[in-house]
Amino acid sequence: MCKKGDLSPCKKAEEKALVNAKLFSNREISRKLKVSEASVRRIKKKIESGEELSPKRKKKCGRKPIFPLRYDAARPVQDVLQNRLILQLEEWFPNGKPYIVMQDGAPCHTARSIKAFLAEQNIPLLDWPGNSPDMNPIKNI
Repeated sequence: MCKKGDLSPCKKAEEKALVNAKLFSNREISRKLKVSEASVRRIKKKIESGEELSPKRKKKCGRKPIFPLRYDAARPVQDVLQNRLILQLEEWFPNGKPYIVMQDGAPCHTARSIKAFLAEQNIPLLDWPGNSPDMNPIKNI
């Protein structure tokens, strides 16, 4: 954030050009640019010492990512399947009664890791047709 008295880089460049031209006094420059004489003196001092007017940023700036770069959206789904679905299926279908699990086409449900997890647990999935509403397998049930 800028301090109240800081000048924009554009204003600093204009002020630098007028100071370097040496045609105007500090008072005239401050009136032309509508800045204080103190800021004109400060910039003039920086120019004479060879210091940069706008220091370079040392680190990356901007918003930090909310998630790590390699966030696995399927991981929470896999946790729910492990901790809830499998236990519930064992309760509903004891002694290995047959069942089929139906999922929608959400990316977290169709992820390779989820499909591999379900195959590893021997949980059968209902084949889900394309996006056509006419092909919905449970519509006519």
